[in-house]
Amino acid sequence: MEKIIWDDSFSVGVEVLDQQHRQIVEVINRLLEEPQEGFDADQIARILDDLTKFVHLHFRMEEGLLAQHGYPDLQVQQAEHREFRVELASLCMGSMKNHTVVPINALLYLKEWWVDHILVKDMQYRPFLSSRPGLLPS
Repeated sequence: MEKIIWDDSFSVGVEVLDQQHRQIVEVINRLLEEPQEGFDADQIARILDDLTKFVHLHFRMEEGLLAQHGYPDLQVQQAEHREFRVELASLCMGSMKNHTVVPINALLYLKEWWVDHILVKDMQYRPFLSSRPGLLPS
Protein backbone atom coordinates (compact mmCIF):
# COMPACT_ATOMS: atom_id res chain seq x y z
CA MET A 1 0.00 0.00 0.00
CA GLU A 2 1.24 3.48 -0.78
CA LYS A 3 2.79 5.34 2.15
CA ILE A 4 1.63 8.69 3.49
CA ILE A 5 3.95 11.35 2.06
CA TRP A 6 4.51 14.17 4.52
CA ASP A 7 4.65 17.68 3.10
CA ASP A 8 3.97 21.23 4.29
CA SER A 9 0.23 20.82 3.74
CA PHE A 10 0.21 18.67 6.90
CA SER A 11 1.64 21.45 9.09
CA VAL A 12 -0.73 22.72 11.76
CA GLY A 13 1.64 25.58 12.48
CA VAL A 14 2.86 24.37 15.90
CA GLU A 15 6.27 22.73 15.81
CA VAL A 16 5.77 20.18 18.58
CA LEU A 17 2.43 18.99 17.13
CA ASP A 18 3.89 18.76 13.63
CA GLN A 19 6.79 16.68 14.96
CA GLN A 20 4.40 14.34 16.72
CA HIS A 21 2.21 14.05 13.61
CA ARG A 22 5.31 13.14 11.57
CA GLN A 23 6.30 10.46 14.11
CA ILE A 24 2.83 8.92 13.99
CA VAL A 25 2.82 8.97 10.18
CA GLU A 26 6.24 7.28 10.16
CA VAL A 27 4.92 4.47 12.37
CA ILE A 28 1.83 4.03 10.19
CA ASN A 29 4.10 3.96 7.14
CA ARG A 30 6.02 1.07 8.72
CA LEU A 31 2.79 -0.93 8.62
CA LEU A 32 1.96 0.26 5.10
CA GLU A 33 5.34 -1.06 3.90
CA GLU A 34 4.39 -4.54 5.02
CA PRO A 35 6.41 -7.17 3.16
CA GLN A 36 4.59 -9.63 0.89
CA GLU A 37 5.17 -12.46 3.33
CA GLY A 38 3.93 -10.30 6.20
CA PHE A 39 5.55 -9.51 9.50
CA ASP A 40 5.98 -11.87 12.33
CA ALA A 41 3.41 -11.35 15.08
CA ASP A 42 6.00 -9.74 17.38
CA GLN A 43 6.87 -7.12 14.75
CA ILE A 44 3.23 -6.15 14.34
CA ALA A 45 2.83 -5.96 18.12
CA ARG A 46 5.91 -3.71 18.45
CA ILE A 47 4.75 -1.36 15.69
CA LEU A 48 1.25 -1.13 17.17
CA ASP A 49 2.74 -0.57 20.62
CA ASP A 50 4.84 2.30 19.22
CA LEU A 51 1.77 3.72 17.52
CA THR A 52 -0.28 3.50 20.72
CA LYS A 53 2.42 5.27 22.75
CA PHE A 54 2.90 8.07 20.22
CA VAL A 55 -0.85 8.55 19.81
CA HIS A 56 -1.41 8.70 23.57
CA LEU A 57 1.35 11.28 24.04
CA HIS A 58 0.19 13.33 21.07
CA PHE A 59 -3.51 13.39 21.97
CA ARG A 60 -2.69 14.37 25.55
CA MET A 61 -0.41 17.19 24.42
CA GLU A 62 -2.72 18.44 21.68
CA GLU A 63 -5.79 18.43 23.93
CA GLY A 64 -3.81 20.11 26.72
CA LEU A 65 -2.60 22.84 24.39
CA LEU A 66 -6.09 23.41 23.01
CA ALA A 67 -7.55 23.53 26.55
CA GLN A 68 -4.82 25.89 27.75
CA HIS A 69 -5.68 28.35 24.99
CA GLY A 70 -9.44 27.97 25.30
CA TYR A 71 -10.11 26.34 21.93
CA PRO A 72 -13.90 26.40 21.51
CA ASP A 73 -14.13 23.06 19.65
CA LEU A 74 -12.01 21.07 22.09
CA GLN A 75 -14.82 18.58 22.76
CA VAL A 76 -15.01 17.77 19.04
CA GLN A 77 -11.28 17.00 18.99
CA GLN A 78 -11.58 14.90 22.13
CA ALA A 79 -14.45 12.89 20.61
CA GLU A 80 -12.38 12.24 17.47
CA HIS A 81 -9.47 11.11 19.60
CA ARG A 82 -11.66 8.78 21.68
CA GLU A 83 -13.02 7.19 18.49
CA PHE A 84 -9.50 6.57 17.20
CA ARG A 85 -8.34 5.10 20.53
CA VAL A 86 -11.20 2.59 20.44
CA GLU A 87 -10.35 1.53 16.88
CA LEU A 88 -6.64 1.31 17.67
CA ALA A 89 -7.36 -0.82 20.74
CA SER A 90 -9.45 -3.13 18.57
CA LEU A 91 -6.63 -3.39 16.04
CA CYS A 92 -4.16 -4.16 18.83
CA MET A 93 -6.43 -6.86 20.24
CA GLY A 94 -6.66 -8.42 16.78
CA SER A 95 -2.88 -8.48 16.50
CA MET A 96 -2.66 -10.46 19.73
CA LYS A 97 -4.15 -13.42 17.90
CA ASN A 98 -0.74 -14.01 16.28
CA HIS A 99 -1.66 -12.43 12.99
CA THR A 100 1.28 -11.92 10.67
CA VAL A 101 -0.54 -9.73 8.17
CA VAL A 102 -2.34 -6.52 9.05
CA PRO A 103 -5.77 -6.62 7.39
CA ILE A 104 -6.10 -4.23 4.47
CA ASN A 105 -9.17 -2.59 6.01
CA ALA A 106 -7.14 -1.81 9.15
CA LEU A 107 -4.32 -0.30 7.09
CA LEU A 108 -6.80 1.78 5.10
CA TYR A 109 -8.45 2.96 8.29
CA LEU A 110 -5.14 4.05 9.84
CA LYS A 111 -4.00 5.82 6.70
CA GLU A 112 -7.30 7.53 5.88
CA TRP A 113 -8.10 8.50 9.47
CA TRP A 114 -4.75 10.21 10.06
CA VAL A 115 -4.68 12.00 6.72
CA ASP A 116 -8.26 13.23 7.23
CA HIS A 117 -7.70 14.07 10.88
CA ILE A 118 -4.64 16.21 10.22
CA LEU A 119 -5.71 17.83 6.95
CA VAL A 120 -9.33 18.47 7.94
CA LYS A 121 -9.95 18.28 11.69
CA ASP A 122 -6.61 19.58 12.99
CA MET A 123 -6.47 22.32 10.37
CA GLN A 124 -9.58 23.77 11.98
CA TYR A 125 -7.52 24.80 15.01
CA ARG A 126 -4.55 26.11 13.03
CA PRO A 127 -5.81 29.71 12.68
CA PHE A 128 -6.86 29.71 16.32
CA LEU A 129 -3.48 28.56 17.65
CA SER A 130 -1.47 30.65 15.19
CA SER A 131 -2.93 33.77 16.80
CA ARG A 132 -1.75 32.70 20.28
CA PRO A 133 1.52 34.18 21.58
CA GLY A 134 4.28 31.88 22.78
CA LEU A 135 3.68 28.93 20.46
CA LEU A 136 6.56 27.78 18.30
CA PRO A 137 5.54 28.06 14.65
CA SER A 138 6.49 25.33 12.23
